[in-house]
Amino acid sequence: MRGRTVVAAALALLATGCTTVVPGSGRMAAPVVDPASPAPSAAPSAAPAGPRSALAADVVDDECLLDALAFSTLLGEPVLPPEQAEVTRADGSRPTSCVASSTAGEPLASINVYEPREGTAADFVLAAPPQGRRELTGVGEAAALVDTAPGVTLQLAGPRYVVTIAVLDGAPSDDAWRTAAQGALDALG
Repeated sequence: MRGRTVVAAALALLATGCTTVVPGSGRMAAPVVDPASPAPSAAPSAAPAGPRSALAADVVDDECLLDALAFSTLLGEPVLPPEQAEVTRADGSRPTSCVASSTAGEPLASINVYEPREGTAADFVLAAPPQGRRELTGVGEAAALVDTAPGVTLQLAGPRYVVTIAVLDGAPSDDAWRTAAQGALDALG
């Protein structure tokens, strides 16, 4: 619960400006990188996955791959135009995220784009530990919905990047997730 409060507070401050520096522990629901994790047993045999590689963050200038309408469709409520924002972590690093906020200014969701340092984006998504995750079929090279402390996070593999779309509260339908995921992949080109 403490993590959710820190993330919510950080995102609330992030939503106020395009490049706001916010003290906090980091970005919302970044993928957990655990190089010792085995591939999930439910992974398709056509794409065997080994240990998860590390991810490079902030690999694109603008992570706002969805506009306000697309976020509204995913979340089921109106949102302000999403904005790219910066977070200052305790270690001094300053990663960025695209943050979507409610019309009242409360953060609701974020998008991050990563590039695997080794292997493919699909390898990374498929190698996630199976606990608290389920595959989302029909979009990208691989996709999974992962339960995280702040809420549900989509981990989506495109040809080059891993895209995460994190939702603080709520449970979008699989069709809403697929629509958002395809929109994000289309925006990456």
